[in-house]
This record gives sequence, structure tokens and C-alpha cells, in this order.
Amino acid sequence: MSQVPQELQEEDEQLALAVGSELRKKKRAASQAAKKDISKGPAPLQPSPAASGSASGSRQGKTFRQAWRKTAGDLSEEEQRTAVLQALEVFRQLPPASSYAQHRIRVLEKALALLDKSARQPSKRLQHVHSSMSRSAAALAARGIAPLWSVLASDALAAAGSSSSAAFLAAALPLCRRLHSSALAAASAAAPGASSAAAQAAPEEVPVVIAGGGPTGLTTALLLAKYGVRSVVLEKRQTLTDHPQAHFINMRCMEVFRGLGDPDIASQVVAHMPPLEQWRRFVYCTGMTGEVLGMVDHFKGQTTPYQPDISPEPVAHLAQHRLLPLLVDAALKEPTIDLRMGHSLRSFSQSPSGISAVVDVASGAGGSGGIYRLSGQYLAAADGARGGLRQQLGVGMGGPGAIQHLINIHFVSPQLGRALRAGGREGMLYFVFNSQAIAVVVAHNISEGEFVAQVPYFPPLQSGADFTPQRCTDIVRQVRTVRPWTMAGRVAHTYQQGRAFLVGDAAHAFPPSGAFGMNTGVCDAHNLAWKLAAVLQGRAGPGLLDTYTAERKPVGYANCMLSVANFNEALRVPQIMGLDYKAANLLSDVLAAPALSWLPPDARKTVLETTMSVGKAAASPIRRLRRSELAEVFEHGETLRLQFPKEDLGYVYAQGAVCHGPGDAAAVAEYQRPKKRDAPYTPTTLVGARLPHAPLRVRQAGRLLAEVGGQSVASTVDLPAAAGTGLVLLLSESSQQGSWEAAAAAAEAATGVPVFPVVAAQSAAAISGGGSSAGEGTTVVQDTEGAWLRLRGIPQEGALLVRPDGHIAWRHGGQGDLAGELQQAVCTVMAKP
Repeated sequence: MSQVPQELQEEDEQLALAVGSELRKKKRAASQAAKKDISKGPAPLQPSPAASGSASGSRQGKTFRQAWRKTAGDLSEEEQRTAVLQALEVFRQLPPASSYAQHRIRVLEKALALLDKSARQPSKRLQHVHSSMSRSAAALAARGIAPLWSVLASDALAAAGSSSSAAFLAAALPLCRRLHSSALAAASAAAPGASSAAAQAAPEEVPVVIAGGGPTGLTTALLLAKYGVRSVVLEKRQTLTDHPQAHFINMRCMEVFRGLGDPDIASQVVAHMPPLEQWRRFVYCTGMTGEVLGMVDHFKGQTTPYQPDISPEPVAHLAQHRLLPLLVDAALKEPTIDLRMGHSLRSFSQSPSGISAVVDVASGAGGSGGIYRLSGQYLAAADGARGGLRQQLGVGMGGPGAIQHLINIHFVSPQLGRALRAGGREGMLYFVFNSQAIAVVVAHNISEGEFVAQVPYFPPLQSGADFTPQRCTDIVRQVRTVRPWTMAGRVAHTYQQGRAFLVGDAAHAFPPSGAFGMNTGVCDAHNLAWKLAAVLQGRAGPGLLDTYTAERKPVGYANCMLSVANFNEALRVPQIMGLDYKAANLLSDVLAAPALSWLPPDARKTVLETTMSVGKAAASPIRRLRRSELAEVFEHGETLRLQFPKEDLGYVYAQGAVCHGPGDAAAVAEYQRPKKRDAPYTPTTLVGARLPHAPLRVRQAGRLLAEVGGQSVASTVDLPAAAGTGLVLLLSESSQQGSWEAAAAAAEAATGVPVFPVVAAQSAAAISGGGSSAGEGTTVVQDTEGAWLRLRGIPQEGALLVRPDGHIAWRHGGQGDLAGELQQAVCTVMAKP
């Protein structure tokens, strides 16, 4: 008879002990059978009170009830019952001769008797766990073993507590993955060749495969879920990172987060980020508690990070390792998202009908935990700059390339945080220049004393290996992690190769100056997700996907060039002080040149480091001589900026999924002409632009807001976010209003694309609801502050057609064949014949 592998039993025992130690202790104390060898499984329970009728049996039953309830923790009865039923289904697959399985069945049946007998729907979170755990059942079955590990997802959930989904992910999924990997490894050892059999097994079907579970990949999945599209997210890490990475979130990114999750991600970011006073400044200093050379306040005249005249959302400061749990928590609540930690895309192929992917499952301690196959319609490669999928696609990159090499030192110092607050020098970035070190220190959370120091080094004579923990500790105390990285400016030649799409850092790499990396990636996802969903739902032609590169690559290139320019701008202060990184780079190149190859490597490194030390030491007297020049730079804002609203909100898609009328292209070209460095953002309703923000109040929900009733709509930005993969036709009160409503209905009937008319009203009659001529299906909103009247940029009789991502697809002045022209615009935008 088939037996459970010993390794699997041991792993099972470890996990079970983590969540049911009290129960096991009581069972062992009640029965001598618990002394049996572990290979025979835990000891069976004593007869139940119903069977024996004895006092000891009664005590045993009471002990079991108490132990079960203690083990279940704060799980609801609904969740307990779901877990027990699914566990019974799993264990009943094993041979009847397995004492191990029969024991677990008896325990589970007894637990079931304690729970309410009425049928209930399982929670989304538990559905996700068991769905995620059971996805690899085919791979296990190919090795001749049932997926025993899936039952322990509920145990791990009880251990983590259902009150915190982030804690649940951190505790439950890694435990279950370890057991899964152990089962695969044990079964592979028992059945050589089974791995190849699993790879040949029938692949799982899923519409969209997302490689990478960072902010961009998770945002892509959440947007697809919002549109009703299933996805699998493959994240090679088994646990969430604790390295801060990106930290500044711009307004457009927050607007995307505004429409995701419940509660929405944007409101959660605001709740978790530090107060503005702790990150409004950049501080230039000789040491974080040393002499201050200058401070730059990036929120002059502001008491909050909001600019309500241009966006309903603020900019935000929240480290990526704190943002990720919020995104993961939202993903776990979505039944259409299958998040798989510890799974990585090994390879893939594509055909005219779809993609086929081979996935590796991590074993945790080296070696492969097994492989399986996925079959899908599309692949979103969000695996980062070094993920490898871009290379598999054969897509090259262009741009300035490597700019600087740095070491990231993540450290914690509550004492330093307290000193900075006491000294009134809180800031987001600290530019430190002294004779011992030159560094940029990011204060991720001053209250908790969490920082990351970025220290430059110069290959090939220096490398990341030179920065040992001891050397880093000499720079900072309580070091957590040390990571080398290369600052670069690169953009992929194309963002699409067939059915595969590059998203986020897989498509572009920027210097951090300006914080465009993650923000640009989230907006990539925003652009791609609605197009994938519309094509999969049959509302758009496949040609719509070809507009992704056309729209997003110019934005990526512009942000890359701006980030490089920002980096050069940031060098102004050290150059004034006589510290020029370009000179250091040149020195490094000269010392590494063939002409000096006769010098031993250590000697060349010594020359480099000695020369740099002399330069650092000389910076102090130079600084005193040039103090007035430094003061002028700080006063006139000629240093690195933090906010870029013009680039954040003002980019326009000049071509792509848009329909230009006469004069539109020329107007866009004029709007996009290069402007001076600190030019403000000017809201516009040009074709391809983001729909400007104007405060609204819903007066008639109409079809668009039938489900939400208008409670979540407070801005024009919210309207397209409520349309799914449909289009919003934004109108004003006019004599043409009825004609536009009829045109919207005709266009929808002819194309199959939902077109939702929305009337922005100013009149008292329309606002009160008594005198509005809007049809029952039309949404009526009040322009509460008259902002939309100032911003609409078209005649009152005109209309704007707005895409799901909030960009204006077409605009019309209100004269001519409204129905015919609207239908043609819808077909053009959605790539329909």
C-alpha cells in the first residue's frame, strides 16, 4: 500500500505543532498510543463520550472541545467548517490502510461534529488559500502523492490570526509552500522521472499570467480583477521583502490606487505613511547630526501633501516593503487573483493562440521543488530589471546605461531618529558630505528610526564585495541588509513581443532622482490592464494591444531622460564643494586602463581610495570658501526637486488608442513642447491627456454608478474608474444633451462597447433632480465648485469620450452627425472594424 513519505510526515508534524501543540499534548497524555513511531502517524483518539459513556470519556470530549477552540483561535465557524470539509476531502484520497490518514480523518470528523451543521459560503481569503494550495495538485499527482499539504493552509491561518491578512500571508503561505516543496522533493526521490511527467501533464488554463509580485505585478492583477479577469501571479520570493526600495508615490499613482481594494489602497497608504513634517525637506549636511549646509522645503506654504486643485489624492511617502503588504492584502481578497509565492517562470513559448509557461516551485533549501505548466492568453512580465524575461523575449534596451554604482545599507537607529526630531531637522533625504563618507540617506520612517544609506563605489577597482558588514557598520550602526546596485537609465526598444508585455522595471530602469521608477510601472499596469480585459471580453480588437508600446514607451523615455537630468542636477552641491563623481569615475577608468595593467590590482585600488580620501578631506575648507555659492543654490531651488506635477499628471498620449479630430494633433504637439524646468502643470482636455480633476457630487447614479450609488465618486477622476472596460461620455447641460444620450445608446448597440453618458450640471434644476432632462440611465453629477466649467475646454454642446484609464480618447464640439461620429470614434479607440 502507498505510504506517506517520512519527510512529508516530519514536515507535517512541524507545522501541526505550530498551531496545535496544546491539542497534541492533551491527546498524548490521554493515550499511551501516542508513543508509537511517527511513521505510523499520531496516536488515535480515545473513544468519544457517545461511544463509551464513561466519565473519562466525558472528560476526553471536553478536553477535545477546549483544545479545538483554542487551536482555531479567532477563526469564524464558517472558516473552520470550510477548512475541515476540504481537509476531509484531501485525506479521504489516501489508501484506507494508512493509519496516518485514518487518524486525521477521525480527528477532523470529530471537529466537524462540534461545528454548526448549516452550509455556509467560505470566505474569500480561505477560498484563495485552498485554491492557491491546490493549484499544484496535478504536479503532485504526477508523482503519485495526494496534496496533503493543502489542509495545513487552514492551520497556518489559525496560527497567523484572521485579523491581519498581511500577517496571514507572512505566516501561512511560506509554511504551506515549505510543506509543498517537501512533498515534491520526497516524491521525486521515490519516483525518478516524475518531474518530467509533471511538466508534460495537461497545463492549467488562465487568461493572464503575471510574472512578478512586486507593486507593478500586483497592481496589474488587481486592475484585471476589477475588470473581472482571472490571473495567476508568480512571485519567486517565498516571503515579502523587508528592504525598503522605492518610497515616494506620486499623485497619478495614488489615483490608480484610489480605485483598488476595499478599503482602497490610496487611503491605506495615507493612513500608514509618516506625517508630512517628517519628510517635507531635503537636508544637506556634513553629518546627519552635524553641520547643516542647507535645507530645501518641497512643500512651501502647505500643511498637507495634497494639492486639491489638481488631484483628489496627495503625494505620499511610504517604503515599498510597507506598501507591498497592502497590495498583497487586497490581492488575497480577490477570488480572481491566484498569488503564488515561491513560484517563478522558468521559460515560456507563444503561438498565435496563446502562451505556454513552465513554472518552477522553490524547495526552500536549494534545488527545484518541482515544475508545472500554465497555459494562458497573455503574459505580463513584471519581473524587474534583472528578471530575465525581457532577455528571453529578445528585447534590447537603449539609453545612457550605467550611471553610478552604489551600495544600499538598510539600518535602524531609533536614537538617530529621536536626535533628528529633537534638532528640528526631519527630512526625507539627507545628502551627507564629510571626510569619511559621502552618502545619500533616505529616512523611510524617522519615528521608528528606519533608514537606507546609499554609498557610491567605483568598479572595476571597487565592488559590492568590498562593503562587508563590518565596513558598513563603520558607516552606520544596526545594519539590516547590504545590497549593491547599479543606477542606470535604460528603456526597452519595445514593450510588447507578441502576446507578452513588459511592465514596470522590466521595461525601463531609471536613476532614483525624481522617484519615477515604481510610479511609471504602476501607470504601465493602468494602461495595459484595461486593454487586456477589453480584448479578452470581446469588446475590443487585438489591435488595441498594439497601442501599449506606442503610448507607454514615450512616457518611459521621457521619465528616463528627466531622471538622468535630475541626477546631474543633484550633483550641483557636491561639485561646488569640490566633490565631482565624474572625476572619480574618470580616475577609476584611468587606473583600470591597460596602460596601468602593470600595477597590481590592490595598488590601483589603494591609489583610487587614497585620492578619493584626499578629495573628501579637501571638501571641508572648500565648503567654507564657497558657502555663499551654496546658499544661492539652495535659495533659488537649483537642487534636486521632489515633486514633478507636470510630468506626473500632464503627459499626453499623442498616438495609440485615441481618435483625433481636425486640429487635435497640432494642439497636442504644442502642449508637449519643452517647457522650462519648473513650469507648472496645466490641466487640459486634449485628446490623449488625463481627464482633469474637478470635485463632483452625484445627483443621479444612472447606469454607470448603479452598483455603488455614487458614494465613492467625488471627482471626475472617479468616473472612468467606475466604467469597467466601457467608455464614459462626459457632457454638459445643453440643447444637444438628448442627442448625445441617443448617440451613446446607438454606439453601444452597434459596437458592443458600453458607453455611459454622464452630465456635469451647474443649474439648480438639474442639481435638485426636479428639472433635469437626463434619461434614467444617464448619470448626473454636480460641478460643486465650478471647476469643470473652467476646465472642460470644449463648447457646452460638446462631449468628451474617456477611456477606462482616465485618458481622453476623443472630443467633439457638438455639431454634425453625433451618432455616426461617436460610433466611428468608439471603433477607432477599441480597434474594432
